[in-house]
Amino acid sequence: MGSGALVNLKKILYNMLYPRPEKVLGLDLGADRVKIVQVNLKNLQNPEVTDYALTDLPAELRGPDTLSDVEGWSTFLSEIINKHGFSATNCVLAIGGRNAFIREIAMPPMSREEMQQAITWDSTQYVPYEADSYYVDFDIFSDLNKDGQQPVILAATPKVVVDSLLSITDKMELNVLRMDVEVLSIYRPMQDLYKDFVLVDMGQQYALMTIFQKGAPVAQRSIPWGAVNFAKIIAEKMNISISSALETMEKEALLTSEAAEEQAVRDALRAEVDAFAKEVRRTSDYYILNKKDASFTNLVLVGRGSKLAGIAGYMDDLLDVKVAIFNILDKVKFDSRFEKKKVAENAPSLVAAIGAALAGGESND
Repeated sequence: MGSGALVNLKKILYNMLYPRPEKVLGLDLGADRVKIVQVNLKNLQNPEVTDYALTDLPAELRGPDTLSDVEGWSTFLSEIINKHGFSATNCVLAIGGRNAFIREIAMPPMSREEMQQAITWDSTQYVPYEADSYYVDFDIFSDLNKDGQQPVILAATPKVVVDSLLSITDKMELNVLRMDVEVLSIYRPMQDLYKDFVLVDMGQQYALMTIFQKGAPVAQRSIPWGAVNFAKIIAEKMNISISSALETMEKEALLTSEAAEEQAVRDALRAEVDAFAKEVRRTSDYYILNKKDASFTNLVLVGRGSKLAGIAGYMDDLLDVKVAIFNILDKVKFDSRFEKKKVAENAPSLVAAIGAALAGGESND
């Protein structure tokens, strides 16, 4: 029996023993908000979000060390799941922010088994965590480079984060199919659209910029710009609350307004976006300076900050690449019982959770 037939036989047996679940929960546990979606994967070509929830974190669960509060987190998440009637017990978690590290490295050509050993042994020179305090994984991408080295993506997550999440989900009686690096969750629904591009996830407080080459996340940088930056400007100039400003920034095209009475807020917003675009360009230029063969076709915005009305068109005029906002609604549908207006408002914040759930459909590959 040839090796290809053996691989197919193993896959068939695995699929018989561990069939792909028809519905999966995707959990995106952010610094400020929790996003949970339930996705029906019965038709992988046309997945459907059958329920979703976006909930602000209570003060006691905010902060870098709060995941150790297993009781608090499991109670909080269970209340959300029960309130929304989520029925799936299989889940995928998206791990992001400071809890996930990704970097491109180059290794001599070797087998995957040898590379696993080498990366485990040498990872301390790349990973910004204390030795023996993290889990590490890798994936090979691209052909050998001009120096005969194998490009590899290295990913690491603190053990305390992974172990705490497993304790939380175990207490909730959820079956964790896998843990996904958040940026890969975000990329999953758009992987057929972009390969060499810059992804900017503009969250509530900060933006995570990831450079992709050949579909692999090769470099990352956190930039202190998010939806709140824009909301604070609008709140100050228009004398409204931050929560009202977050709604206003999505509904009113203040960034591109020509109305005289909106000049002050427009100019302040433009200055903020100008500074943000400058940081994005600086990071991209630095990468290209060190990687002469790098190229970008697009800069793609996702997340709550991308909902600032007119930001893509405005940044498009500032940068040398095409700026686009990824619309998750082009890739998945939502149950018809949801109000379309509400879905359109919430969908940009759900991309990572949806992408994580979609990973549940890949668990048997």
